[in-house]
Formats: sequence, structure tokens, C-alpha cells
Amino acid sequence: MGKKILFLPILIGLLVGCAGSKKSAQVPVSPEWVQARPTSHIYYVGIGSARKTADPNGYMQAAKQSALADLASDISINISSNSVLSAFETQQRFFEDYSSTIKADAQKELEGYEIVETWEDLTNYWVYYRLSKDLYKKQVDEKKQKATAKSLDFYDKALKSIEQGDVRVGLVLLVKALEPIKPFFAETIMANYNGSDIFLGNEIIQLISSTLNSLSITGSSYTNVKLGQPLTQKDLQFLVNYKANKLQKGIPLKANYSEKPIAQNRAVTDINGAAGFSIDAVRSSKPSEKFSVSMDFDVILSEATTDFAIRKILSRFNVPYTELIINISKPSFHIASIEKNIGVVLTQNIISEAIKRKLAEAAMPIVLSSNEADFVINIDASTVQVSETGGYKQAALSTIISVTSSNGVEVYRKSLDRILGSHFDIEMAGKNAFVEASRKVENSVMREIIEVVVKGKSSY
Repeated sequence: MGKKILFLPILIGLLVGCAGSKKSAQVPVSPEWVQARPTSHIYYVGIGSARKTADPNGYMQAAKQSALADLASDISINISSNSVLSAFETQQRFFEDYSSTIKADAQKELEGYEIVETWEDLTNYWVYYRLSKDLYKKQVDEKKQKATAKSLDFYDKALKSIEQGDVRVGLVLLVKALEPIKPFFAETIMANYNGSDIFLGNEIIQLISSTLNSLSITGSSYTNVKLGQPLTQKDLQFLVNYKANKLQKGIPLKANYSEKPIAQNRAVTDINGAAGFSIDAVRSSKPSEKFSVSMDFDVILSEATTDFAIRKILSRFNVPYTELIINISKPSFHIASIEKNIGVVLTQNIISEAIKRKLAEAAMPIVLSSNEADFVINIDASTVQVSETGGYKQAALSTIISVTSSNGVEVYRKSLDRILGSHFDIEMAGKNAFVEASRKVENSVMREIIEVVVKGKSSY
């Protein structure tokens, strides 16, 4: 009986111990490649993970993408001294942008990688990829060879187009020549062209630069215009030459006017290498403004490639540029006035003098001859007696003011009807009406006239 009682606690202890051992064996132990990233001389490595969700396919795919991205990042980018990027090495921010772009592209094109192992715990799923460095180099060399051949074909066609005088087509082809070799911008790209070995990427970049530097934009250095008048395409015409003697068609230009943006600020040279711009009316209060024109290289880049990295590199090049000074003078006025008070012509024209004061305030020149004037202000004003009450007389003034340009076009007309003046003397009543009219002319009519002249109209 005593032996049986002693055996029972021992049996219970053994059972509890076994249960504890079984429970601890169920806790998963992560493999070494999860705990520490492996390194290899013969493989590129990619480790990725994703948090588990209710969708196993979703988190497994996410882990694989993470591993591929990591694999791509393990492939380092070193800039060769004879590479396309060598000239831009000092621009760290650009190189960082380029590196991320290349890695993203490389991830899409990775081939020959293999899955080494997967592992999961209660919350995460892990994937381990690897890619043979020798296999990757062989793949890259094959792709580089094909890309070089394609790029060299564009380069050859570009050179021939430029030699034949079609610079626009040549530039488009040169930009296209960069697209196939973009994945290798950080590397030396050797090619044999007409029996000579060249660094192809560098040659393309240098040819784009030298071609742009050989283009010039020429035009007048200055032009004169009156305030409010337009500048036509004849006034703002520019020529594009290659090496100073070959006029270029199809070259996109963009203009900048210092006073304000213009509606049509882009143009393309015609078969004679010419392109023109226009300004509807010069309204600046300054004595001069600048009109600059440069080659719109972005148009050519957009035509040649949609690749952001290539466009970002090439947008750094200087493009041909020229500048024209617009000298602005104020228009001159002649005043032709007939002012009658109760049938008698005034010896001192009241409305005319008000107009002269406002023109002087605006620094608008007044000339004695209508033939010398840019605008003629015509005044036709007369008073008549309209009533009399107890000896108190009232006169009414009717006035027409018009403005005519030097080519005979009427640009402004205003009628001031029945402006009244009162006095015991009818002549003084008429003069009071003239004085009242002169106030209206100074306060509103002249502002309208100057505004019309300054704003300008295409008809005159």
C-alpha cells in the first residue's frame, strides 16, 4: 500500500514535465537568414517580409515584392569615370533620384533569381531570394550589347541628319539614342563607330551639348513703340541658325515679355528659319521693357522621350537665347476745339484747357499740328439759352468729344448733353455750364480717353 502512494506523485511529475517539453517544442525558431541578412560572394540576396492578414495570397505576394526590391537594392551602382553620369556626379540629389529610378527598373527586369526558402511565424511571412552574380552579369552584358547596337543606330542617323542641316530631327534622334542605354548610364558603354572606339553615352551627351551651342537666335536688338500700340510679328521676328549660316526650320521657341505674360508665347521656325511673336498693346508705364526668346528644348524632349530621368538630365543644358529691348514713348496729342457760348466763339477755350491740364499730368506730349500727332482730340461745344425766370437765366451746354488716330480711325466718342449753368447774365450762365463741363472732362472723360489710348485697339 505504501509503495503505491509513493508512485503516484512521481507519475504526476513525469506527466507534467512531458507536457511542458511538448509545449516548448511548439514555439518556432526563426532561421539564421531571418535573424541576420546573409552575405555571399557568388549571389545577390533579397530578403522580404509581410505581416499576415486574412488573405494569404495577398501577404505572400507582398513579401515576394519586398524580397525582389531588396534583391535589386543589393545590386550596387558605381559611376564609371567614362559614363553618362560622370558629368553629373557632383549633383548628388540628381544621382539619388537616378539611382532609385534605375533600381525600380532593375526590379522589373530581374531574371533568373530563385527562391531559397520561406518561413513564417504567427504574425509574419518571410521570403529569401538569391540571384547568381555570374548569371546576372551575363544577362546584363547581353542586354547592354543589344542596347548599344540600338543606340548606335540612332546616333548614326542623328549625325547624318545634323550634317544634312536638319538639327531638330538630329536632336530628337540623339535623345532617342539615350533611351536604350539608360540602364547603363553609370557604366562605360564602348562602341565601335566607323572603325573607332567611342564612349557612346558620352559622345551622345557631348553631341547634344555642342549642337545646342552651335544654334543661335538672332533678331533686332531693340524696337520703338508708342504706349498703347501693338507690336506685330514683323517687329518681333527672330531667326534660328546652325553654325551661323544654316537657317533651321522646326525649332520651337518660347518668349518672355517683362511687362506681363503674353497669350501666344510659343512659336516654331518656318522653312526660312523664322518665327515671330506679337504683343496686342504695350501698356507699360516704364520707358522700356525686355522681350527675350529662347529655344524651347522641352518640346523636343517631349517628342523624343517620355522617360523622366533622361528629360531631367538634358533639361540642364544651356539653350540658345536672345533679348530685345522695347523702347516705349508716350503718344502725342493735338487738340482741335470749337467752343461757342450763346453763339459767340470763346477766346479762351475752357474745355480745351481742362484737357491740356490732364494731358500734362499724364506726361502726354501736346503738339500744335494735327499732322504731327498720334491722336487728335476734337471738341465741339456750344450753349443755348433754355429758360428765364424772374431775370434768372439758364443756359444748356451740348458737347461732343471724339478722338481720332493718326490713320483716321475714331477710337473714342462721348456726348455731354444739357449741362446747365445759371446766372442773371446769360453769357455768365453759359460760362458756368462750360466750367461744369470742364470738371466732368477732367474727372471722367480724360481718364477714359487715356485708358483707351493706353489699352490700345488692334484697329488702329
